[in-house]
Order: sequence, then C-alpha cells, then structure tokens
Amino acid sequence: MATYNFKKEAELYIVHGSPAVTTRLDVTEDISFSQTFTDKTYSKKTLHAQHKLHASSNIKKANPASFDFTIPALTQDSLDTIFNLLVDFKTGTYTLDTFDLYIKLPNDVYKLEKCVITNGTFIIEKLQNLKLGIQGQASKLTNDSTITIPGLAGATRGTRTEQKVDYLYVKVDSTDLIQGLYKVGIELQNDIKWTPYQTVNDALLVTNAATSMYPSNFTLEKRILSGSIGQYVTSDFNNDVQTWKTDVPLIIKAGESATQGFRFDATNCSFTNRSGVEDVFTQTYDWKMNDNTTDLGSKLTYIHT
Repeated sequence: MATYNFKKEAELYIVHGSPAVTTRLDVTEDISFSQTFTDKTYSKKTLHAQHKLHASSNIKKANPASFDFTIPALTQDSLDTIFNLLVDFKTGTYTLDTFDLYIKLPNDVYKLEKCVITNGTFIIEKLQNLKLGIQGQASKLTNDSTITIPGLAGATRGTRTEQKVDYLYVKVDSTDLIQGLYKVGIELQNDIKWTPYQTVNDALLVTNAATSMYPSNFTLEKRILSGSIGQYVTSDFNNDVQTWKTDVPLIIKAGESATQGFRFDATNCSFTNRSGVEDVFTQTYDWKMNDNTTDLGSKLTYIHT
C-alpha cells in the first residue's frame, strides 16, 4: 500500500561551510518550497495549416526555487547557523553566503541547492515563543529518495528549550516604551538579483528537467532592516503621536530574560508615527535603520544562553 508524505513528519537540515557542517533545525508546520520552469510557447499555425491552433512548448530554463519556513528561537545554539546566514556578509565580500537545504521525510528526500536567505522576520509576541520566519531562494530543487544528506549521523538534536518572550524592552530616541506595548516587529530584507543564465549553447543541450538551465550566481543589491512597534495611547504617554523623526537611536530587546533573545541596537534610525482609531486608541512606529557604517551583525544579534 502506498504511503503519503505529511509535512508534520519533515526534518529540516542545513549543510553549510567548508568543511561542511550539518545542522538540524526544529521547524513548525509552516514550511513550503517549490520551483517552476519557464515555458516559452511558439505558434504552429501557418497559412497552409490553419487548424494548428495550439502553441507548442519550449521548456529550457528553470526559475529560481523558493522556500519558506518558521523556526523557534531556542536557549541552545542551533539557531546560530541560520541567523548568521541571514545577517552576515560572506567573508571578504559584499554578498551573502549560500548553503544547501534538505527536507527529509520517512520515505523521501528533497534537496535545495545553493540557497540564499532573502527575508527574515523576527516574530515577537509577548508571552509567546520567540520565532524566526525565513524566506529564500535557491538554484535547484531535486526530489529523490536516494539523496544522501552529508553528516546526517552527526546532526543530533539534543535538548531543545524554546525561548518565551518574558522580557520585552523598546526604546525610541530617548523614550522608553515600556507601558502598553502590544506588538513589536523586526524584518530584514536581502534584495538579490540572479545573473542571467540562459544561453544558446546551453539551450541546445537541454533534453529534460535534469539538463535544464538553472540559475547559479546572484548579486546582493540592497538591504532593508525595518519594523513596527505598536503601543496603546494613554494619558501619561502620547508625546510621539502623529509625528516623524530621523537620525534617532532605537533599541529592541525580546527574549527569555534581559540577557537572552533577539537584540537590535542602532543609533541612526528613522520613524513615522501614525494613530490607530479603534476601541482603544493606538499609535504605531514604522521604523527603519539608515546606518551603513558598521557591520549589521554588530547591530542585530541573537543571544541563546
């Protein structure tokens, strides 16, 4: 009897570095991945064959693959690898490091080659578990039950303790936003562009999906670190409603304690503040970092112990 693959049974592995190190990630059911092919159709209709109304397919090229998953922040160090791949520049260059991603199921394996993270969302909800949402692109997606995951035997899970957001502190400019916080968001976007990879010579060699032209190189064109802070407006705190500022410091600390979790600390940020008119009046700081003088890894950190 045939068996099915269920998402809740998926195991996620990252293989990165030289020599390669395999890391298993705890992943929620929020995981997806796919890759499509480009079909450039051409007409078969001619003056002498008016009945040929259906265009024929010409499939030579694969689009970049995409992936999306959410992982919890732990008090152990297993999140370090994916966090560093999101935040840090590749050593000696102004680009991002790549990795291979494996999705292992009881009777199947999927492999995403040359992955790069394009978006990281830091999910901060008070008294909930701290999470990191990851989105990215890859060169090639392969599905084969015989795929071997390198270093699988050494990728043990050990103890897993998720971090709750028991401590949340925000400071905008010189104002501590301690009272009435109801949402805090941080998002890092890596804007990448894949190098054109379709050539006449390579197209002549394409006969099936395995020999299709796949993207292989990309450039990092822009980075945006931004987010939002939501707060209830009270009688003793309403000094920033409907205003904006530039070149101000901003601090966000969220995690298990004052010394654990996600940390953002930058001196050059801007924000706009807008009112929210609901049952309870609110204000929302929409902010972004403008600082280009330091490495991002020194401004956005993750402390697991």
